[in-house]
Amino acid sequence: MPTKVFLLFGFIICLASCQDQDYVFSKYESTGGKWHKNDTLNFNFSAKDTTQTYNVFISLRNNLEYEFKNIYLISSITFPNGKVVIDTLEYPMANNDGTFIGKGSSIIENKLWLKEKVKFNEKGQYIFKLRQAMRKMNEVEALEQLKGVVDVGIQIEEIQNL
Repeated sequence: MPTKVFLLFGFIICLASCQDQDYVFSKYESTGGKWHKNDTLNFNFSAKDTTQTYNVFISLRNNLEYEFKNIYLISSITFPNGKVVIDTLEYPMANNDGTFIGKGSSIIENKLWLKEKVKFNEKGQYIFKLRQAMRKMNEVEALEQLKGVVDVGIQIEEIQNL
């Protein structure tokens, strides 16, 4: 009996230590493995605490069909008062030898910084929008379909000790 209790206790400790960060918001949208250039992904976050500080991440899952070493994204944040902030972002996705930077083998998880140490100063709904802006080298037009991106998400974590 003590052995079973010890094993159960060890299993619970292992599960607790293997869990990801606790997020106040975490949502993914599936792209079906192809992200069309006109597909804008929307994430609505309701801010209730205007005093807390947060980190905001883009979570991107890709498979082995992803053929680029980087990714360009257009990000916008709409504030409760209607103000919109738009950014063009570039993130590395692979090393020079072609190995992916994220975690995983057939599905690679990437945790990309969007905003660091931010306060949502207004209570209400914040809308995060993301779309891909990839082009082939020496081409002006965006790719119709970006292959290999499986899921895209937004994750917001509370900063505990500032």
